[in-house]
Amino acid sequence: MQVDNFAETRAQLKALLGGRKPLNRFMSKSLFLIGVGTMDLLPNCNFYLNFIHPNDNKTEVQRLIEFYGATLVRLHGMGVRKFGIINVAPIGCAPFVQKNPARNGGCDDDMNRLAGEFNTALGSLLFDLGSKLHHFRYTLADFYGFSNATFANPSASGFTKTDAACCPGPCAPSRLFGEPCYNRMEYWFWDEGYTTEQAAKLAVVEFYNGTAFTKPVNIKRLVAMKG
Repeated sequence: MQVDNFAETRAQLKALLGGRKPLNRFMSKSLFLIGVGTMDLLPNCNFYLNFIHPNDNKTEVQRLIEFYGATLVRLHGMGVRKFGIINVAPIGCAPFVQKNPARNGGCDDDMNRLAGEFNTALGSLLFDLGSKLHHFRYTLADFYGFSNATFANPSASGFTKTDAACCPGPCAPSRLFGEPCYNRMEYWFWDEGYTTEQAAKLAVVEFYNGTAFTKPVNIKRLVAMKG
């Protein structure tokens, strides 16, 4: 649906910019940042895949990667040339997982292995598309690796809590669900599954300028490339 909406926007841009050639120049210089897949990998969150293809003998990861690839190819056909792709975080370390009463705390290794499997397939997909599609430029930002590196030494990045939510439960003005913590910049997770603004800022800086968690180039170099 988002790609369909973008197709409509692209048609408006074509008229606004004065035709196909100026549109293509505009598109070739633009950066498209994509980060999807987290919820689809969580247990019982993606009913769509099982409903559409119940008997194809493919794993959930394989189905997701096929959808992902088809989406990127479609965007490339619309003139997109620079893709900033963020992989899936260690979903097994989210607060809603670690505080599950059925567990004794700690990350869920099986869920993290599933995320790792998806990320490996995503890397292979991007490499393959880069070798087949004309001027397909990309950066693969390793949010999984960056998160784990932070979890291993949180104090080095100013965090005191990487296993709990700053805002437990649905945040609301009412005290019924609880209020946000006072030291939110020391928390990696804002709520039960999403990161704080501080965590996002650190990731952005690393993915834009750094070299340890981006390949084949960081976002800064990707932006500087010719489309």
